[in-house]
Amino acid sequence: MKKLIAVILILVIVISMTGCKGASESGLGKDRKDFKVDWEGPVKENLPRYKIGLVYAQFTDKLGSQMQNAMKYLADAFNVEFSYIESGGDAEQTLKIMESAAQTGLDGVLMVGGTPAILDALGDIPLVTIQAEPTNDEVAAEMSTYDNYLGAVCENDYDVGYRAAEALYKQGARKFGLLGITKGLSKTHDQRAKAFVDFVSKQEDAELLAEDYSLAKLAEGITAFAASFPEMDGLFSTIGMESAYQAMRTEGLTGKVKFATIDISESTGDYFESGDLAWIAGGQYGTTMVGFAILYNYLADGTRIIPDTKETFYRPFLEISSLKEFETYVKYVDSEIPVYSIGEVANMIHAFNEDADFEYFQKLAEDYSMEDIKTRHAELFDE
Repeated sequence: MKKLIAVILILVIVISMTGCKGASESGLGKDRKDFKVDWEGPVKENLPRYKIGLVYAQFTDKLGSQMQNAMKYLADAFNVEFSYIESGGDAEQTLKIMESAAQTGLDGVLMVGGTPAILDALGDIPLVTIQAEPTNDEVAAEMSTYDNYLGAVCENDYDVGYRAAEALYKQGARKFGLLGITKGLSKTHDQRAKAFVDFVSKQEDAELLAEDYSLAKLAEGITAFAASFPEMDGLFSTIGMESAYQAMRTEGLTGKVKFATIDISESTGDYFESGDLAWIAGGQYGTTMVGFAILYNYLADGTRIIPDTKETFYRPFLEISSLKEFETYVKYVDSEIPVYSIGEVANMIHAFNEDADFEYFQKLAEDYSMEDIKTRHAELFDE
């Protein structure tokens, strides 16, 4: 087994033992155009059966439930059985479970995070990493040498960190606190924090008062900031956790400190309504749907969408800066109808649409926004 350079996220894999045919046995192959698919309803007999593992920290939080609901929405239409795999534990345990998982008949894996060691554990099972890119360029280069690695599709985290800082600055904040997870564990979070620091350092009238990087002690970081820096008027967290909202409330920062973060949470609407939340980014489960399409392309006829797997394929976040925009988000994004319909996902797959290539996916990414979703799905909602 190749040396594990870094582990982006600690993953525990719990997968059922039911096997199914691999892609080489059940792929669509050259006869793909003979399939008559009703993309507005379930497809039972027309498509081969695939078993796909979806790996994320927990499916009980907002993003996790959105990811799971989106895959459930696609499952019948594409004749896919999903295993929803919650992660946790240490790296050694993760690798042992991955090695066991490789024997359970999975046809493919969508995973938040990935390493060369995980690819080793999967053997020839194809992997698409979603919403988190390899920890560094060296890891990315090594992963690209694996035939079963189909690439990483991730939001542009540097851009979103910069935009968070801009949003706080525009709302008058000048004295900032920055919260993140331990540096080096996730390029995703490192990039968000770096962009924030870069923006603040360019402003002559702004100051970064303090930084704290500890996921387990996020709330304690806010407590320390509140005690040490009463002048703080802007706070950014690279991860949107309920504990951050609660700590702001208990430390008396509401009404005094503007907050910006990433990931929609239960208190998001309340904090927009109170005026304490200046900006938030979400909508990442759309990337999970795109990751599914990238994986399904390979299973269906061997199409590799990402031409150079050393390079991350970036997509934008959905940005929200007001209660009205949040209400639009709830209606069009956090609803029973995901950001991409069954037909739209089908069009991402070369077996059903010969125009589906990397440029096609790039155009989808360029267009992805709240307005894009509203336009595409206008007829699906009562205005």
